[in-house]
Amino acid sequence: MFKILLGYLFNQAGQIPSTESVSYDAVLSTTLRNYRKKLADNITKGNQFLAWLKSKGRFSKQSGGYNVHIPLMHAQNSTADIYSGYGLIDTTPQDGITAAFFDWSQLAVTITISNLEKKQNKGEAKIIDLLKAKTMQAEVSLQQLLNNCIVAGRFTTAAGNGADINSRRIGRLDSGALGPYPLGALIAADPVNQSVSIGNINGATHSFWRNQATNSAAATFIALRSELNRVYNNCSKGVGGNVDLLLADQIAWETYWLSMSQNERYLVDDKRTLDVLGGSDVLKFRGAAMIWDEVVPDLDTPVNPVDGVATTNSTVFFVNSQTIEYVVESDTDFDTTDFVRPENQDAVTAQILWMGQVCVNNRRKNGVLFDISQSIVA
Repeated sequence: MFKILLGYLFNQAGQIPSTESVSYDAVLSTTLRNYRKKLADNITKGNQFLAWLKSKGRFSKQSGGYNVHIPLMHAQNSTADIYSGYGLIDTTPQDGITAAFFDWSQLAVTITISNLEKKQNKGEAKIIDLLKAKTMQAEVSLQQLLNNCIVAGRFTTAAGNGADINSRRIGRLDSGALGPYPLGALIAADPVNQSVSIGNINGATHSFWRNQATNSAAATFIALRSELNRVYNNCSKGVGGNVDLLLADQIAWETYWLSMSQNERYLVDDKRTLDVLGGSDVLKFRGAAMIWDEVVPDLDTPVNPVDGVATTNSTVFFVNSQTIEYVVESDTDFDTTDFVRPENQDAVTAQILWMGQVCVNNRRKNGVLFDISQSIVA
């Protein structure tokens, strides 16, 4: 009698997974694991800013560690001199080399398949099709979250000169968790009065750790182009390369486009650049490519499109890719876990995990033009 009862319990759904269920879970886990590299590539390519950094060789992997360590130079070597023959050579010990430390950020998305869905999609081909659909949904969601973290950020306490602090986004369930640094924090609208540490260095205290920032007063196309040139030139001072990417909101991009007469509308036609940035509408601004993103924030008002509020003024970020680095933890670059069964659900769940940070090593070579009027028409 006991053996009959035990056999009955073992055959009940939800008690002990059937051989078919265990086999499906293994197939799902293997399929998802094999897709991991393409998943990581798709998410990176879907973010124009990250795709640009990667194309410029500004993508690296770090094997663990308490935080991300970025070496930087904040002063030149004063022993550089001219000499002749037996002339003296300065051997004064030099400082001027330090490091910025960025804490890791973590993102995750889950893929869950219920036992009912398994039954409704019996057969290996059907269950893999279901997994593909759910993986695509997870991929798009994680891609959007990463872009919102890096491009949009969130606004916190107001700083001086009417510019508010663009900070890191926080977790929905874990409000103590912080996302990657947004451009509006790395390239701040008010780097002097913004007493916020970036990479464990406070720009309000250390002048070398301040980006270029200009509050726009332009009311005409000519004035706007003059301001764009000024910020570009300010970022170009000194060694370390020039700005190679302008990231604007949609209206700023359209205003710049309209500011050029028909025979001046320079579109980037380099195939490699177009492939990286994913389209043909890449404008050329001097030595840089100019693109737009729908979630670029209004750094002055402050308004964040991600939070459902339309912008009042426009913003253009000036990015020198030699100074920005996209760093991921080597084992957590959109890594996938096996499908496992939660104790309280008739389903299996896998996770896609990311651990990384967007870092800067020379803020002075980057800039922002903000508070741009959205009513410039001539």
